[in-house]
Amino acid sequence: MAKVSGSIANFANGVSQQAMALRLATQGDLQTNAYSTIVDGLKKRPPTKLRASLGPAISGTVFTHTINRDANERYELVVTPTSIRVFTLDGVEKVVNAPTGYGYLSYNTAAYQRPPYRALTVGDYTYITNQTKVVAQDPAIVEQASPSEAIVNVLAGNYGKTYTITINNVKVAEYRTPDGQSAAQSPAVDVSYIARRLATGETVALENTANDKPNGNWTWKATDTNLAANGIDAAHGWTVKVFKSTIYIKKNDGADFSIAVDDGYNGNAMKAVRKTVQDFADLPAYCEDKVAIEVTGSVGTEFDNYYVRFDRQDANSSIGVWREIPKPGIVKGINANTMPFVLVREANGTFTFKAATWDQRKCGDDKIAPGPSFIGNTINELLFFKNRLGFLSDENVILSRHGSFFDFYRSTATALLDDDPIDVAATDNGVSVLRSAVAAADRLVLFADQTQFTLMGNELLTPKTASIRPSTSFSASSVARPVRAGNSIFFPVDRGQYTMIRDYKIDVNTGLADASDATGHVPQYIPGTALRIAASTHEDILVVQADGDPGALYVYKYYWSNDQQLQASWSRWTFPGVTAILDIQFIDSQLILIVNRGLNAFIEVMDIQPGGVDDYCRFVINLDRRFTVKDTGNRTYDPFDNTTTVPMPIDITTDSYICVTAGQQNAVMEPGLALQILSKSSTQVVLSGDIRGVPLYFGTVYEMRYRLSTIYIRQESRSGGVSTITEGRLQLMHLLIQFSKTAYFRVEVTPMAREVRSYFSNGRLMGDPNNRVDVVNLSDGSFKVPLLSKNDRVVVEIVNDSYLPSCLLSAEWVANYVQKSTRI
Repeated sequence: MAKVSGSIANFANGVSQQAMALRLATQGDLQTNAYSTIVDGLKKRPPTKLRASLGPAISGTVFTHTINRDANERYELVVTPTSIRVFTLDGVEKVVNAPTGYGYLSYNTAAYQRPPYRALTVGDYTYITNQTKVVAQDPAIVEQASPSEAIVNVLAGNYGKTYTITINNVKVAEYRTPDGQSAAQSPAVDVSYIARRLATGETVALENTANDKPNGNWTWKATDTNLAANGIDAAHGWTVKVFKSTIYIKKNDGADFSIAVDDGYNGNAMKAVRKTVQDFADLPAYCEDKVAIEVTGSVGTEFDNYYVRFDRQDANSSIGVWREIPKPGIVKGINANTMPFVLVREANGTFTFKAATWDQRKCGDDKIAPGPSFIGNTINELLFFKNRLGFLSDENVILSRHGSFFDFYRSTATALLDDDPIDVAATDNGVSVLRSAVAAADRLVLFADQTQFTLMGNELLTPKTASIRPSTSFSASSVARPVRAGNSIFFPVDRGQYTMIRDYKIDVNTGLADASDATGHVPQYIPGTALRIAASTHEDILVVQADGDPGALYVYKYYWSNDQQLQASWSRWTFPGVTAILDIQFIDSQLILIVNRGLNAFIEVMDIQPGGVDDYCRFVINLDRRFTVKDTGNRTYDPFDNTTTVPMPIDITTDSYICVTAGQQNAVMEPGLALQILSKSSTQVVLSGDIRGVPLYFGTVYEMRYRLSTIYIRQESRSGGVSTITEGRLQLMHLLIQFSKTAYFRVEVTPMAREVRSYFSNGRLMGDPNNRVDVVNLSDGSFKVPLLSKNDRVVVEIVNDSYLPSCLLSAEWVANYVQKSTRI
């Protein structure tokens, strides 16, 4: 028999579900309401502080969202199929106006276990999508082009040429220009004059000179004819208008007709345009208002067909411009009532829930400039990436125009512009419906059920540079959104009856991605499906809520140094009295919780920051649902009974509240002292002693519990690792626990088939000058606990069920070891 000793370097690595002999010495068997840190050691988790009451408990299945507008303005959003409520973090409910009601939020509640909503906040706008709504087109259409109108554009006047117009294969207008032997003939080849001659036969006095002297007028030749003279006029159901060099012709009954022109100049002096034109340059500078033409382009152009319309400056002017328009007769755009609605923070502090105004189609048709692919599909997710609002729909990522979040249509069919919307599909061997997206540096990571994709766009994300490629192939749950934390993206995976958490990382050198299993050593720890995930990069912590244990949170504390992970701690945090956790969200180092407690709902806050202490106090008073009651002069002291009656802001009769003195400047009582509650009602409590002028904390105590893994002798192996020696008998004698800044904990030792024995440490050391009465004493030191059992036949648990702090650093053990053989 030999006397041996060993150590547990720290308690920083949480729990493990591996076989006892395979675990690290720094891993435990159970860790509840304890927080593993590499600075303070294992300490009691921070308490929740009551921020505000939200009134009656929020019943049913609800969707929640945190609006983090800025450092001074944050809200909690609660969405049901029939309402939206908005609260400040101080519990003030804001006015929400819904001019058209909440019909967009409706869905078949019997068919969905969880609300099918997603929300995204950008500035003062919070976009909310209902994943059950199929996006439809707006039934309104672009104004139809008239098939019974044409324009004749006189481009040039040439001497000695015959200009003719033929309608329905009948020549209806002809004008022959003079031969140009005299300069006085020039008005006869003016393009506007030619247009009038062809349209109405209008003539002008044209002087024929000989030897520069007048010699009569040029007059109408017998061979000339015009539209009006051939029945192309109002009396015969036609409209003919002349706009300088342009003739506008329309059949009033809407009947179609053909038109052709000849100019004696190979078609370069006069053009007829009806419905289509090949070259935009053939369109006239003057025209009737709202004439629409399709420009077909030539084979050598980079763009396809597009459509233009003449818009006059005003009703009395023929001057205007040809503007690109959508194809006449095509639908204008998107039905706003089927698109995500917006919740807008108004300037007066109220909110308005309404349909957004989405930009309409500007050009082309469904072939040339098709609409967004989410039309006819549901929108599964909302995202914001590189100053573009984005949607995930089926297998596509659809991003808005750069800087214009309501525009999902191209601005021109003649070119693909850098700021145009982006609509790309994820391609893989199977069907990959995209569920979630997370922006990571210069790329967008997309999650499907079985595959992860990466949307790349180089430095400038444009429709030409955007591309999606598969990056990894891991299963992913579609319930809880993935969350980015530094260079990691954590996402949940359904693994049987439990949840796996994967840590997705992209190698900065190779660009390759991988997703390691963060729950590899606790594969059956998180029960059910993950409902919510929140992370804080300030504290390197991840929090998971799962439907198999909805009143608890599963906490992953991690720490990396360069590429080496030095901490991977899982623990479980419980909240006595909480009947439902409705939302979790980190804002910096604060964990915001919305919870139901009994018949009421509350906003509670947990400060995770290291080294935190309460005001005018050396430590944190660990009371859940903690709130402060300060003396405002309305307390009543009874000197006969030596009691003080304290009015209460909330009813504490339904929970096991305790009262502890809080810190204050020039305190009349030390902080952290427990006061006896003699009686309580819904509006007041009676406390022992005269505590007028003393600020008080009220809250409920929660229990921290840590169970050590089986203690083994460990030694370095030849390969450089650590091996566990299980051969022989290891009879434990005692355990020495090192602690710091500790006021209380106890150790429960349970040998197999024997009763539990408890050993208490109150932080008071004999001879310590800080050991004073009526003062909470924090001490550093060690606590020796007898074990007197075989190593694998004893359970050792460290418990703190008080409001006082405890920080456990490490442990050492001493044992007798009987070796049955010699190791070689």
